[in-house]
Amino acid sequence: MNKFVTKAVQKISQMDSKQIVAIIKDLDGDIQTLEAVLDSMRDGVILCRKNESVVYVNGRCREMVSFFRAPQGRSYEGMQLSSVIDDKEVLAFVEQAREKQDEEENTRDFNFQRGSEVRTISLQVVTNEALKGGSFLVLFSDVTERNMAVAKLHQNEYLASMTTMAASIAHEIKNPLAAMSIHVQLMEKHLKKNGSMTEAEADRYLKVLDEEIGRLNSIVVDFLFAVRPMNTQLRLGDLRATIQNVVDFVKPEMKEHGVKVVTVFSSSVTRVEYDDKLVTQVLLNLVKNAMNAMKDGGTVTLSLELDGDNVLLKVADTGCGIPEENISKIFEPYFTTKSDGTGLGLTIVYKVMKEHKGDVSVVSKVGEGSCFTLSFPVPESQRLSLPKENIMIESPVEVVKE
Repeated sequence: MNKFVTKAVQKISQMDSKQIVAIIKDLDGDIQTLEAVLDSMRDGVILCRKNESVVYVNGRCREMVSFFRAPQGRSYEGMQLSSVIDDKEVLAFVEQAREKQDEEENTRDFNFQRGSEVRTISLQVVTNEALKGGSFLVLFSDVTERNMAVAKLHQNEYLASMTTMAASIAHEIKNPLAAMSIHVQLMEKHLKKNGSMTEAEADRYLKVLDEEIGRLNSIVVDFLFAVRPMNTQLRLGDLRATIQNVVDFVKPEMKEHGVKVVTVFSSSVTRVEYDDKLVTQVLLNLVKNAMNAMKDGGTVTLSLELDGDNVLLKVADTGCGIPEENISKIFEPYFTTKSDGTGLGLTIVYKVMKEHKGDVSVVSKVGEGSCFTLSFPVPESQRLSLPKENIMIESPVEVVKE
């Protein structure tokens, strides 16, 4: 249609009034067809000029949401957007989104009461070169059913995961209980046979019982940590301080294993929102895993750097590495290659990072070591102050076996 209009405009001086009227009628017919198509859509559409005066509103908008004011006359055309939408929060979002180019930041869900139910409307602001003269689109999509389906899917996945975890923990608890039962029976037989036992003999049995009770406690504590909803308290802070606290805490244990710890912090790292206690737990898990992977000593490197809109916290070791066939399984509940491990440590790491709206990934090579990367999103308030240079500053803390 654009090519036809362009050619018609070029030859308009050669046309008589009847031809011009015919072209206008054809265009009007095309416009009515387009409006009929837009009105038949499941989504709401508003087209606005740069000054926020409304060009077009399809019929689905008023059916979908309750915050539309009645039009002045037969249509909304010519009205200001603020006179069409009667919701300050939505208008504020549209104003902010017009200044951004990121599609994710230009989309947001709003909940509205409609009769006796709450509907979720996804609102997207579209600004691109195809919309000439600074015009923009405001699109409305009812995602209530979709979100309910996703929530139900997540619930089913959670229940399936709980079933697997319940079976796994029953298996994990069975082993220490069996060991405790055997040693209690041995004590009973010894007492029946001898009538008494020496302190050394009693200590031998009690030591095993104490170890197995500790193992049971560890299984239960890790299980509860993995399944309970986390009380995540995100606060703006400096990850460098948390890393240094962890390094100071594990220093005595590192000394026993002949491990060298190196911290490398980028000068451009900004503050992020995180829960200090939870991230400390994550780092302790990763650092101890790294230490256990280096039986003959080695180096653990904790680094912090900026990567776009994310701060990356890496924990790398020079240990035995992870076999390729196990990489995809290590974050699954109760997967472990250790004889005394619960298999929940990395599951907890994964869960904590998701609570922070971040992510965790791993790169590993057998015989060379592993590197776990924790990704923390930079808060909106910190992005404007991001430095351009990314200079890495190494601060070694060596702990050598005596």
